[in-house]
Amino acid sequence: MSGPVFTINFRREMFEREVARSRQRIIHLAGWMGYFGLFGLLLWSYVLNMQAMARRTHMIERQTDQFVAAQNLPRKVPLDASQVSAIERFHDSPRLWRDKLARLATLLPESGVLKSVGLNPAGSNQAADQNRFVITGSLRGAAGDDPMRKVVELVAVLQADSAFSAGYQSIKLSQSHEDATVKGSTEFTIECH
Repeated sequence: MSGPVFTINFRREMFEREVARSRQRIIHLAGWMGYFGLFGLLLWSYVLNMQAMARRTHMIERQTDQFVAAQNLPRKVPLDASQVSAIERFHDSPRLWRDKLARLATLLPESGVLKSVGLNPAGSNQAADQNRFVITGSLRGAAGDDPMRKVVELVAVLQADSAFSAGYQSIKLSQSHEDATVKGSTEFTIECH
């Protein structure tokens, strides 16, 4: 009776076990190396950040020491009365101009369009020109009306309004002409001093 013959190859089995064990060791080693490599990169970035902060802190401390050693502390600057009043005027300026421009918007007729509004548009250093306010725009009159009439009425309304005319001695129409592009419309320039 001859049955199946089983042969066991012990060498092959030992080789396969050794290869599997080697693979497992390599995978574990690669995992640990990746873990410590990532940890090393993170630590390296913290060290670089710390060095940059130390350099920056040292530079600021050095600049502060130089500034204190040079005694370049702010000094009092003598100002005359006109300079002080100019500073006060500019300090109050945003609130005043907001109110003045809001009032101008309510006084302007519906048919009016502002093209530009400028404070001291020439950029003059003269005290008289510092408060010069120039309004440019156009007004459209009703059909059959004199187009100039609306402009003169606007100037009269601006002069009569106490909220708008505050701070100005003169509000006058400096220039006006008929708009060639729109029939019945007049362009104007009003100067407030």
